[in-house]
Amino acid sequence: MYARVIQVPLKPDTIDQAVAHFQNSVGPALKQLDGFKNSRFLTNAETNKGLMVTLWESEAHRQGAETNGFLRQVLQEMSTFFAGPPTVDYYEVNVQVA
Repeated sequence: MYARVIQVPLKPDTIDQAVAHFQNSVGPALKQLDGFKNSRFLTNAETNKGLMVTLWESEAHRQGAETNGFLRQVLQEMSTFFAGPPTVDYYEVNVQVA
């Protein structure tokens, strides 16, 4: 399994709007993508930081969600909530405890 972790600085007072957008728009769209496993949107109201974590069955599936324009579209839609540019990191999931 593979993960994409996006860290974003959020504008003050936009966290609730960002969460609602992720839950109502991004989440349902993610569920339609091949190889999507699950996702989390984590926020810290004290530091105005957010983390978008998505898990994929394979690296090819994760890459597919980028080459098809999906990631670019999500980042563009959510940019109104961002106080600066996002950073994107990639990981292999070695252990998962559920």
